[in-house]
Amino acid sequence: MVIVKAPAVAKLYGEHAVVYGRLSVAVALSAYAYADISEANSGKLEISLPQMNASAVFSRSDLEGIFYDYAFRSDINAFAGKYKKISEHVLPYASIASRLMFHYGISAMGKRVAITSDIPIKKGLASSAACSTAFTVAMLKHAGATLPEGEIIDIARDGDRVLHRSEGAGKIDVSTSFYGGYVSYSSKKGAKREPIERSMNLVLVDTGPKKSTSETVGHVADLYGSQKDETESIFDMIEECSVMGLEAIKKGDMAMAGSLMFKNHELLGRLGVSSDGLDKVVDISKKHDAYGAKLTGGGGGGIAMVLHSNPASIISELSAKGYQAYEYNVSMEGSRSSIEQLLNSSYSR
Repeated sequence: MVIVKAPAVAKLYGEHAVVYGRLSVAVALSAYAYADISEANSGKLEISLPQMNASAVFSRSDLEGIFYDYAFRSDINAFAGKYKKISEHVLPYASIASRLMFHYGISAMGKRVAITSDIPIKKGLASSAACSTAFTVAMLKHAGATLPEGEIIDIARDGDRVLHRSEGAGKIDVSTSFYGGYVSYSSKKGAKREPIERSMNLVLVDTGPKKSTSETVGHVADLYGSQKDETESIFDMIEECSVMGLEAIKKGDMAMAGSLMFKNHELLGRLGVSSDGLDKVVDISKKHDAYGAKLTGGGGGGIAMVLHSNPASIISELSAKGYQAYEYNVSMEGSRSSIEQLLNSSYSR
């Protein structure tokens, strides 16, 4: 039996601007997705998501068909549409398994995989990316095989691509869940695990239902199309928050890191991706001595993140106003740690 966990992800700075080439900074959090692999007597690949009440069994020929359809896809929506009989929650993992098997020769047969998570879903904490990352690393670990880190991340991103019907999905989320700690990302430089080993007192607050990321991304795209110069200026200021915030965290200057979170939130509000609930939590945080607070993820509701010197006090204040709030630690180890010995050895497929 093999069990691999992968952490949730929150965006410290840079949401939406990252889509347009600017720097973004993310952090791995101490909430996890798990992939549990055991032997399957059927000799096939059995995938179950008990929390989603979804499961499926795949033969070799099933996975071969998925592999070729996905590898030669002209459109990801058309690919997903061809497999409507498979749960939309299961198809991402079958796509990952098919690539491992038919591109890299890592067999998926005879495995029973259960995928579970304690990460809130549809709240902007990259639950799907963590699940895909845990699944990919668990499949490699169970086979005693590994691949270059960049390829592992790209394979895990297939899960987010298929689930979200987007070729660009999972770039920073999967990288952060894989590496753990703090990760910066831009389209020019790619993903980088930042050399920061200090934690932060982060409180995550559920402000209620959120719009889909595709909706908020689409809104920003419309704004960019109609007000390009003004939107570019906002993106540049968001990137300044990312660059300066990252340096502040490296120095341990939480007051500066927090003030840049407040600034980043205000700029995201100008892009139209905040919400009344998110803004209220940010205002409460300001009034109760938080270093900083902002939305995290696509926005339009969901999770607000608060940086505070006394997490218990702000949790008490928010709870009294009807919000669910929880303290999280930074997860310094991502799923990479599960195969670190393989990655550091001379054996590689």
